[in-house]
Amino acid sequence: MEPSSALGSRLSAQALQVCLCFHARKSSRAISQFFDQVLAPTGLRATQISLLMVVGASGPMRIGDLASSLVTDSTSVSRTIKPLVAKNLLKIARDPSDGRIRVIRLTAEGQRLLDMALPLWQDAQSRSVNKLGNPLVQALLPALEEASRLSSAGDR
Repeated sequence: MEPSSALGSRLSAQALQVCLCFHARKSSRAISQFFDQVLAPTGLRATQISLLMVVGASGPMRIGDLASSLVTDSTSVSRTIKPLVAKNLLKIARDPSDGRIRVIRLTAEGQRLLDMALPLWQDAQSRSVNKLGNPLVQALLPALEEASRLSSAGDR
């Protein structure tokens, strides 16, 4: 029988080979770092540009709805948007139909920065697709979208 530390090491190594969480986080960091480098001229990180893209594509939206689309919570979204509000890229206002709800929208400056960022994003996207190959990317996108639904699956 193997000592428990040797057994644990072997099982850990085997688990890492198939661990969805480990590989998703590792890939996410690598992709984010690459996009961060390409988007650096905007002064924002890829995660911030993605948030601006969601708001830009959706129009004004409730912070809770933005949190849902990003698969996070409202507190995290509020913390993430704080520097974007400070840079006048986003504006938070009360929902006219329900003053308890906060709505977020792009400012003119936010739209200008997003317009500047999109060609850089297209460059990063094209380079990523070229490096990974279109067939892999076309298989990954729906798989990643499906994987993003795990947190709301309720199978805990």
